[in-house]
Amino acid sequence: MGANHGLRPIFIMKNIFKYIIIVLIFSALSACKKDEGEIKVNQAPNTQISVEAINLSGDRRLNTIVHLTWYGSDPDGYVVGYEISYDQVNWTYTTKQDSTFKFSINSGSDTTDIDLYVRAIDNENQRDPSPDYLKVPIKNTAPSISFDAKLTIADTAFLVATTAWSAQDIDGIETITKVMLSINGKTWYELNKSKKTFSILPSDPITSDTTSSYIYYDSDKNPSSQLIEGLVVNDTNRLYIKAIDQAGTESKIDSSNTFYLKGKKNDILVVGGVTGNSKSVYTNSLTNVGVQYDFLDLLANNGLYQPKVWNITFRLQLEQYDKLFFYSDETIFKNPYTNLSAMLLEFSAASLQNYANDGGKYLISTKFNHNQTIDVFVGVLPIASVSTKNYGSARLYSGDSIVTTLPNYPNLSTNTTISGVGVYNIDSADTEVLYTANVVDGRPTKPWNDTKIIASGRRVGGKLNQIYFGMQLWQLYDKPERLEALFNQIFNVEFN
Repeated sequence: MGANHGLRPIFIMKNIFKYIIIVLIFSALSACKKDEGEIKVNQAPNTQISVEAINLSGDRRLNTIVHLTWYGSDPDGYVVGYEISYDQVNWTYTTKQDSTFKFSINSGSDTTDIDLYVRAIDNENQRDPSPDYLKVPIKNTAPSISFDAKLTIADTAFLVATTAWSAQDIDGIETITKVMLSINGKTWYELNKSKKTFSILPSDPITSDTTSSYIYYDSDKNPSSQLIEGLVVNDTNRLYIKAIDQAGTESKIDSSNTFYLKGKKNDILVVGGVTGNSKSVYTNSLTNVGVQYDFLDLLANNGLYQPKVWNITFRLQLEQYDKLFFYSDETIFKNPYTNLSAMLLEFSAASLQNYANDGGKYLISTKFNHNQTIDVFVGVLPIASVSTKNYGSARLYSGDSIVTTLPNYPNLSTNTTISGVGVYNIDSADTEVLYTANVVDGRPTKPWNDTKIIASGRRVGGKLNQIYFGMQLWQLYDKPERLEALFNQIFNVEFN
């Protein structure tokens, strides 16, 4: 009996402990059941723009391009994106937390305040009911404009001045509404702002006074409908340019260098591209047969007066003349504006073709290298192909070396040895032979077994209007009266 009484307290304690565990388990299960029966409510995310306020005014306002950041948080989930609005009506979705805004200012206004709202969206597509707000004070920035430094007008412009402009605006190039030009500080004229390269041509190129001028854009065939006043022919000039944006703010005025615009005096143009005695020989020959002409020296001042945009500047120069004498050689030149390298005749080919299409008459004297590609000249010159032989060994010796069968055209001769004579082939259906050369293959006794054509031409209405010599005519000055007779026949007979 004494032993059983000692075990009862232990038994009672064990039962109490089991009861407590059962109660706890039941309570836990009851709690779980209770939680399962309740609906959890999703909590909305919160949004914050990184900048709380932009307290700027006057000139301290921001320009129209502003970079802003923002972030969001969600107490019971995560943020999947954001929406941005300027009016809390129209929203734009993004997953980014920053953006560079390009705000706009209404035309005629210089400043404005932008209302910006941002709200986060959580993983259950719930939006922040109280979007964060920021007032962005912005101001218009004045545009800037300048003449293209690579297309400056030389100190002397022959009939045509070609240049270009470049403009910038922090608020966006599209906010520039006008580009204005003034010649010599006279009246301002609005340019076509979509075309940055333009050429100025006097409406009266013969005058030596102030005159109106045409504006040609890029390589357009026809000028703009408006005439610009203020250009002075045979005197110095300067161009001024400015830009105006949509707020009416003007840029600083930029000016070109001062340039002398050389006008027209005669109806014949001589274009020179060869050094040495050529200029004096041609001057004497043309003057002695009464041919008066204007002269464009493409080699003067290290080529400073060569057109940088040939197919507008040179084309417009040619269009002012009825007749042309163009002489050059195979020397390669680099255009400082386009960085292209070519012969002068290559640069001028497109302008010459346009000149011929408009009825211009020309004499061209030049020589190609034997491996020169002449595709660009077919149509411009009465030539089909160069000699199949390397005509570097084609030589002329003194005497009656250039022969013609045409009446009233003189035979021509040289008093020296000429190497590398540029003989070529023609298309007989389109052109005719004017001269052949008594060339030999290096030595006087070795015959030249290939074409000997050295000059050819095309006719329009029975008259020659395109004449080409594949060599330097000035080298055929052995008997000056013969070269003079050739120029007389071409300029005073054929071209009339």
